Parts: sequence; structure tokens; C-alpha cells
Amino acid sequence: MIQLNQSIWHLVEDIQTQPSLTLPKVEQKLAQTLVQDARHSNEYFKFYTGKQIQLAGDITVTGIDLRLPQQGAQSPGMLLLRLGGACINLPELKQQHDNLQITEIPRGRSLEESTTYTASKSWGKIDFGFQEKKPDCLAYVILKPAK
Repeated sequence: MIQLNQSIWHLVEDIQTQPSLTLPKVEQKLAQTLVQDARHSNEYFKFYTGKQIQLAGDITVTGIDLRLPQQGAQSPGMLLLRLGGACINLPELKQQHDNLQITEIPRGRSLEESTTYTASKSWGKIDFGFQEKKPDCLAYVILKPAK
């Protein structure tokens, strides 16, 4: 497991210092080389995965899903960080991002469904998901650059 001596909030802010998601920049911010997942890559996206990361505050990034556009694709890609370890609740999230909008709600089909809160920034959008199986704890963060 990789150790980063920073909070999840600092990691998210660091990633946003780049105008777009590129493999070298994301690898630098996550302190590791990501591996292409050829099973999921397609004509639109290259998928990359990485090792778990231990962050400050007993937060763990348990899964990394980086999707970068293939040549000619219109989407700027996205980075999903699945979280574990200590629970980050909604009031803690709102201390970091006070301008949140609910953009997705569970439909009752699965405990994997989420209530998603989205913060709109000049950089792009950040989704924060609270899954039904553990609705009081932040399950994932998705960074979606505007370009």
C-alpha cells in the first residue's frame, strides 16, 4: 500500500491544479504507476487502475479507476477514487464543499446505489457518493474535468 501524508481533501485539490487529467499527472499525484486495464478499455476510453493508498486521517483509497479518452473521443475523462477506512460523513463533506447539489438518488434496486452530491468548480465537477449499504459514509469521489 502506498502512503501519502495528506488528507483526501488535499489530494482532490492537488489533482485539480492540472487543467485536465493526463496519465503522468495523475500518476504523480497518486505517487504510483497506474496499469492499463485492457479488459475494460474500448474505442472511447483507456482504463487504468492502481494500488491502494493510505491517506492521513485513517482514510484509504481502496480503488482507483482512471478513464482517459482515446484519440478523437469527446469526453475529457474522469478519475474515480473509492474510499475506505475512517468514515467521512455529510457534515464533514459540507465543511469542505458548501455548494453541493444532489445529482443522483438511489432507486431502491441495489445497496450499491448512491446519493450523489456534486460540487461545480471552474476546473469541472466533483461527485461525492454515499452508497445505500453504508449511507452515512462517503464511498467515493469522482473528478470530472471540464476539458
